[in-house]
Amino acid sequence: MLLVHWAANVKIDHMKKILLSIFSLAVLAGANAQSEIKPNQGDVTTEFGLSGGVLNSNFELNEQGNLLRFRYFAKETLAFRLGFGLSSTKNTDNLYDPNDDSRKGTYKTSETDFLLNLGVEKHFTGTERLSPYVGGDLLLGVSSEKKEFNHTTIGGSAYAEDNSGNIKGPGSLGFGVRAVVGADYYIAKRVYLGAEAGFGFLSTKDGKTTTKVNDEPTITEKSAGSGFELAPNVITGVRIGFVF
Repeated sequence: MLLVHWAANVKIDHMKKILLSIFSLAVLAGANAQSEIKPNQGDVTTEFGLSGGVLNSNFELNEQGNLLRFRYFAKETLAFRLGFGLSSTKNTDNLYDPNDDSRKGTYKTSETDFLLNLGVEKHFTGTERLSPYVGGDLLLGVSSEKKEFNHTTIGGSAYAEDNSGNIKGPGSLGFGVRAVVGADYYIAKRVYLGAEAGFGFLSTKDGKTTTKVNDEPTITEKSAGSGFELAPNVITGVRIGFVF
């Protein structure tokens, strides 16, 4: 009788160990399971703004159409943001001598803008498809301008024989900090729509301007001033993004 009782206890202890092992494996598998919809550790996202509404949309880059933005997920709830953009415009106007259109002057303008933002996001649980987050950015902007006139007036308004030179500046340098709040909704596997708003400040300072005309000494004008802005804003409106 004692032998039977001992054997029964052994079986019960054995079953307990098996059940405990199965439970531990299930918990471990659940903890290590990766989402097939949302980003996982090591994933990268990139996105575009949608203009014209969701049903009649055009694609454009973020931040007023000139910033590429990426996010790297160090883990499912923590992402680092990187945005950068470079835009450059150049124009050339031809101006002719009103008395002899075979003589031509040119007026060239060029402008370059560089934007950079670095930031971090904290993502919350949300739902299977919804990923709300908060975060912050550091913002940096640099711009430069240049005008070249050859046989034209300094402002490029008319032909002017033997009047040539250039104007460099004023460029500008801007720095800011921004807090953001947003959410991504995954409409398909690894594809999402998102919206984001921010509140922050941006400080800008104009650079100097130099003017050179023919062989005359260069004229340098000091900075025209600076600016400061503290305001809320909606960043790009609706965004569509991809995880890869």
